[in-house]
This record gives sequence, structure tokens and C-alpha cells, in this order.
Amino acid sequence: MNKNGRFVLIGSIIMDIQLFVIHIPPSGGDVMASTAMYYPGGGFNVLSAVSRQGIPALYAGHIGQGPMGKRIREALQQEGITALHAYREDSDDTGFVITLVELSGERTFVTSPGIESHIRPDDLVALNLSCHDVVYVSGYDLLYPVSGATIAEYLTMMNEEIRLAFDPGPLIGDIAPERLEFMRRRAWLISANRAEICQWMNQREITEAATLLASQRPPHSLVVARDGEKGAWFVDNQGLVHVPPRPAQVVDLTGAGDTHTGVLVAFLMAGWSVYDAIWAANIAASISVEKKGPATSPRRTDIERIMKH
Repeated sequence: MNKNGRFVLIGSIIMDIQLFVIHIPPSGGDVMASTAMYYPGGGFNVLSAVSRQGIPALYAGHIGQGPMGKRIREALQQEGITALHAYREDSDDTGFVITLVELSGERTFVTSPGIESHIRPDDLVALNLSCHDVVYVSGYDLLYPVSGATIAEYLTMMNEEIRLAFDPGPLIGDIAPERLEFMRRRAWLISANRAEICQWMNQREITEAATLLASQRPPHSLVVARDGEKGAWFVDNQGLVHVPPRPAQVVDLTGAGDTHTGVLVAFLMAGWSVYDAIWAANIAASISVEKKGPATSPRRTDIERIMKH
């Protein structure tokens, strides 16, 4: 059971500016967007997915002073997510990512970092972690010159009883090898999609990549390989296990991986089995892609209703 543990995100929340287009324009070209949306994204997607399952969530990153930061503070309050740091009056604003969403649901990103990318050691001193907490880190945040170094150092000093969850993200190839190796050895949970885990393990097949990564991990740790519309895979003592998908009508894939990881961790923290937690995450991700926007995780009651059928 949860035993009052918290989900603690050490990283960043940015603003998502989504533009829905027929196709990506060529270099120097232009295209009209059918819809434009403006939402908190990045770490907010994971935090909101966890919070909607009834697990206390804490954001341990920076929030900027400006219109982007203001919107993020409002969203955190609406979701009941605690923020460790208030914004500084002299700080820059929060960064943003422009996302172009094509008719297929595929996304293309351009990111402009802000104050959230400047976490320093003193910023994490106030964290009072317990052995029941789960700390989450994204590969994106390990890439920031300032925050990446701070987070990497903090994790090396963190009590080893505290569970660490890691999602390497699409820029896995840019993460410093020593940081990636540390996460492989230290993380309690690694959740990655097909492209990420295959690149990491230099394998063509997701099943081979998941098996290889799991074989290199400590006992009682978990590797989850997200396979989109095909479901997900994990490895237990009996070998490779497939968890089937819930069919979905894709509208927007943005935030689906974050929803999956957040719900997975929340159900594991609540004491569910690995298989059932991944099945819940598959359901949540399938519901998420049927809606426009990045933070579209369903609540626990909606997930459990589908699980019972």
C-alpha cells in the first residue's frame, strides 16, 4: 500500500503550445493551424496523472515569474499538486514547447527552456523524502546544463531505500552516458517507449530490448516497454510478459507516455500487481489519446470501471 508516500517530480514543468496542422511545412514554408491550444506540459502531465489516481504529488522544480508561470501555478492548484518552490520576483518566466500535431496524431516539437531548467543544489535542500516516496526524473531534465548536473548529483546522494522512477524520453541519445548508466543501475522503475528502449539497447525488436535491459538491472526493479497501440511489455521471474492494449480512436498522442507512466506508478504505489498496474496504465493512455491536449489522464474511478469489464 501507499503508506502516505508521495510522488515527487524533480524536474520541470513547461507550457505546451499546441498547433493542429494537416502536415508539417517544409523549410521556409507555412501552414495554417486548424486549432491552437495552450496548456501546462512536461512534468505536469505526469504529476496530474498521478494526482488523479489519489496519490499525493509534489513538484520540486521552479515556476517562473510571467504569464507562463502564472498559468502553471493555477493549474497546479486546480489539480491539488503541491509546489515546493514559490516563484522568485526577479526570476525569468517558465519555458515553453511548440508542438505541431498532424492528422495522424504524430507530434513534432520545438522547445525553448526557461527558469525551470535552472535547478541548483540549494533548491533541493528543502526536500524531506521518506522511504515511502517515489522520485520521478525525466531524461529531458538530465539534459539541461544546470538542472541536469544538479539532479544527477542529488540522486547519487539520495537514500537508496527511496524508489526512483525514470523515463528517458525521445532525446535518450543525447543524455550523458554516465548519467544514463547511473539510471540503469539505480532506478526502481524504467518506463520507455519502443524507439527509446530499442535505441538504448541497440536492438531492433522491443521484446529483445526489454529483455536485455531487464537482465542488466538490480533485483526487484522493473522495466516497462510501452508499445503504443500494441500494449506494453515487462519482464518478471517467468520471463517476458505482454499486457494487451485497449483499442482507441487516436486524436492526439501528446502526453500519452506521461499518462501511462504516471498511472503505472500511482497504481504500483497503491499496492496493485505489476500486471494490473500496467493494464490500468494502458487503459489510461488509450483514453488520453482520444482527447486533445497533453494532460488528459482519466481519474482512477474511470480506469477501474473499464478494468472490471
